[in-house]
Amino acid sequence: MDDAEGFRLTTPRLVLRRWTEADREPFASMNADPEVLRHFPSVLDRAASDALADYADSRFDEFPYGLAAVERRSDGEFLGFTGLHRMRWYPDDVEIGWRLARHAWGHGFATEAARAWVEHARDVLGLSRLISIVAPDNAASLAVCRKLGMSQGWTGVREERPHVVMTLAL
Repeated sequence: MDDAEGFRLTTPRLVLRRWTEADREPFASMNADPEVLRHFPSVLDRAASDALADYADSRFDEFPYGLAAVERRSDGEFLGFTGLHRMRWYPDDVEIGWRLARHAWGHGFATEAARAWVEHARDVLGLSRLISIVAPDNAASLAVCRKLGMSQGWTGVREERPHVVMTLAL
């Protein structure tokens, strides 16, 4: 994680990039916020947050995509993560996902970053479909999915957690 070279996407306001050690502290603070993780089983302690950051960055070593750190271009502030990964529930699909710190909500950052990933998935990776797995009461993430043009697929319960699978043909 010390070497942030490699992957980089830019948008008008954001940089999507590999993780650095400097991301760990703001990521841990974000993952300790019960409001940010209200659609997940629990908040994360520092060790679990660091493990998630390591996992997110390691995806780039295995695949031509991963879960990228999101920073604001104007000041370099860490805002969260977004990207593509394979879910164990749906191993044949690639999921697009995001998680942003609460202070980054309501500014269109998730949609802007996700649109960059959709373009990258289609134009560079040659993927034909993306999915997003969303808690049914996560109105903000469902709104991002709809802005991307995703449609609702399967709805149900997996591992005692209700979720909706949103799909997007590329």
